[in-house]
Amino acid sequence: MLKIKTKVGIIYYKSGNFFSIAKAFDYLGAEVSIVREVKDIKNFSHLVLPGVGSFGHCAKSLYLTNLIKFLNKWTFKDKMPILGICVGMQLFADLSEESDNVKGLGWIPGKIKKIKSFSKKFRVPHVGWNSVNFNNLNKLNNNDFYFDHSYAFEADNYNDVFATFKHGKEYCAAIQKENILGVQFHPEKSQESGLDFIKYFLFK
Repeated sequence: MLKIKTKVGIIYYKSGNFFSIAKAFDYLGAEVSIVREVKDIKNFSHLVLPGVGSFGHCAKSLYLTNLIKFLNKWTFKDKMPILGICVGMQLFADLSEESDNVKGLGWIPGKIKKIKSFSKKFRVPHVGWNSVNFNNLNKLNNNDFYFDHSYAFEADNYNDVFATFKHGKEYCAAIQKENILGVQFHPEKSQESGLDFIKYFLFK
């Protein structure tokens, strides 16, 4: 098993698949810590922001923590790597159709919009395995990843779209802007493809 000298902090705000994510990073040999409050902050090399549930619930739960100032400093002043997973990625946007009265972090300009159901073949929510096409990352291209969502990120700047998937039409599967990386799929549930993606996040 590959052993990596990384210290990964996973943000805990009662809205995410935290322990499965921690297990995936631990499997690769990373040192993993759960961050519930400022006193849990260590000398991390990477941060992960998970999220499961509605955009509004996750955003409100995150804002109730005392970690926003730390997250903004980490991301924009220190320029350290952070990964958002599922709703954790959606929180990087400005707003969401799911919760119009709740603001996201506004880190990557865009809005979260409802996926359209074109037919019985393309049901909503979009649950299960789907092929993902990454921009300039041939190693992971056309690998299948596990999805479970009804909303998708619509970036204002298409250059921020790092990967796409098709479900009746093309949607954003991943975003990337400098040190900020977000994925709509669940790498912790995506077996070998998911582990390969986590390696990319840790070593890119």
